[in-house]
Amino acid sequence: MPEASNICLPFADDLAILETAVRAAGEIARKAFHDNDSKVWDKVENHPVTDADIAVNEYLSSVLRPLRPDYGWLSEETKDDHSRHACPRTFVVDPIDGTRAFIDRSPNFAVSVAIIENGASIAGALYNPLADEMFTAFKGGGAQLNGEAIKPTDRAVLEGCHMVGYPRKFRRLGWPDMNVSVANSMAYRIALVACGKADATVAFTPKSDWDLAAAELIATEAGAMITDLRGKAFRYNAKSTSELGVICAGPTLMPLISKRVKKLVEDAEKSDNPSRDFAYIGTRRSDRMTDHKSNPNQLLHIVFGGELIDPIKTEFIDLSKMDFVGAYPNFEQAHAAWKGAAQRTVDNAHMRYFILHAHELIDPDSDGFIG
Repeated sequence: MPEASNICLPFADDLAILETAVRAAGEIARKAFHDNDSKVWDKVENHPVTDADIAVNEYLSSVLRPLRPDYGWLSEETKDDHSRHACPRTFVVDPIDGTRAFIDRSPNFAVSVAIIENGASIAGALYNPLADEMFTAFKGGGAQLNGEAIKPTDRAVLEGCHMVGYPRKFRRLGWPDMNVSVANSMAYRIALVACGKADATVAFTPKSDWDLAAAELIATEAGAMITDLRGKAFRYNAKSTSELGVICAGPTLMPLISKRVKKLVEDAEKSDNPSRDFAYIGTRRSDRMTDHKSNPNQLLHIVFGGELIDPIKTEFIDLSKMDFVGAYPNFEQAHAAWKGAAQRTVDNAHMRYFILHAHELIDPDSDGFIG
């Protein structure tokens, strides 16, 4: 390992190189998104990667490592060389956090890079290139979105809050009614809480250091609270790079969420079959989907699109200009139609297409629900 010549650099200096590199890397991801010709394959089952992920990773490595040759390197798309255990500071990189969103033509993905020291983040930059949102923070310096200071909401009631996650997941666990929106990027979900665009986010499945290192620092410097499902702080110098889920919220809402999650975790750990009960807590494929193959009797799937006021909210600019693609008898056919229609969003990140699955129908004649 080269002599450690940079370890006394101010945190702000490290952030400066991150912000420049991450913005340029975001442009690579943005161009690939609009070109819409990326190759896709599975690293392991149900974990897709694209050639855009690899291109962004290679760019970040080529720019950052020469600037800080004595820093370690940990990236989702690079084999772990365990240099983080030998170097005083380490880059922690997710080239495209939210690859599934990138593949599905959703704007909810981000380039995320942090620098860690002694197992904690000291600088982080997170960029959503389609929304042109640059989140930055360094330890002790506060957090910013596009150069402006940010803070979380002060919401203190769980019911009706804006939660980022999977609606069916929270219903299955018996949580109160919330305004739940979906974003595939864990880092971006945390950033939305940090800047007050969402009240909270909870992830019940394990997350990796590269999902969290930049976003966690941004959240804490903004004044939000973030822990794993047991309420423990994250450390990034462990042998494993996996963390037990995520809870992130403003300081007034965090205790309410933590109490609910803690009870779920405690019950699972006391069980005579923890793997089964942790699986219950974890996110299922069906939680992510409007429909699933195991229930063939669910009908009426409508594919439609429209221009949104905000890409992360389902509020349309003009309902009279909605584009109705069609009605389909199952999710598979609806999904195929949705994929075809989604090509129309290439030039407009606010134009989104959706699949609406009607669980219930209102019959005005009988003033009740059917189906």
